[in-house]
Amino acid sequence: MLRRSTQGRWNAEIYLVRLGKLLVQTQASSKQSIPPAPQDAGGERDLGALLVRHGGEKYGFCRGKLLLDAPAGCDVIACSALCEADCFNSIIDRYGTAFLPADRRAIVSLWTLYYFSTLTINTALAWLELRRYLPVSLDEVSVCLDRQTATPVSFLLPDFGQVRELDIHAAMTPLLRQHIAPLTDAISHHAHLSAKLLWGNAAGYLDWIIDETGRQSAPVLAEEGAPLLSDPAFPDGERNPLCGTLRSMKDENGLQFKRRKVCCLRYCMPGIGGCGLSCPLPQGRC
Repeated sequence: MLRRSTQGRWNAEIYLVRLGKLLVQTQASSKQSIPPAPQDAGGERDLGALLVRHGGEKYGFCRGKLLLDAPAGCDVIACSALCEADCFNSIIDRYGTAFLPADRRAIVSLWTLYYFSTLTINTALAWLELRRYLPVSLDEVSVCLDRQTATPVSFLLPDFGQVRELDIHAAMTPLLRQHIAPLTDAISHHAHLSAKLLWGNAAGYLDWIIDETGRQSAPVLAEEGAPLLSDPAFPDGERNPLCGTLRSMKDENGLQFKRRKVCCLRYCMPGIGGCGLSCPLPQGRC
């Protein structure tokens, strides 16, 4: 288990642990019905509370992730500012002090795992479960960083969007094409890190939550979300960088799992360890 988690606080480290366990599980069908999505936020200031109200405590881990008010003990940074080298590098300098002398590229990759886990899992759930089309483009949201470690903790949204019936590509356009795409280009340039690695970091969480929502709520939700990672191009013909980032495989016992195409370098970090079967490198599977 990662060593930076603190007692009583749910953070992206828990996502990393759960991801490593759940990616190697066979996805089972669920017979649960889906309650209708609420049309308004009912005064809630935390999207996680809406998800719990709708789907129960299985989504309790979403509390405190997408918010309308900044949490205590955090520095709030406009996400668009991360495209500026000085801003981004100063954050990574703070974050990386606990891991030196680790490779800076691995430090950056680990930081983005926290960032993408919080943003992608909750945005995808907002649409899959609530049909909420969220305003999460790069210039609309801010990231809340732990004041001591600079770890991404949550995101501030201007509002909780609108309930709309869209296909998965349209629903995730603000997330993927208006946030992750420009940010990935910028981080790749700042850190001399492969854009494919960064897209793989986002893809792992999206793939997991789509499958997990189908297992926990209804298989149709996983079917609706699957094209996000399987379609080689977006509806307008632009290449889909999520496609091909993960491969379906079976171990010697026939257990299905997903393996990344490009390693996230997490195994290079002291005290962190690898990703198990999902890592494409043998040294990262410990």
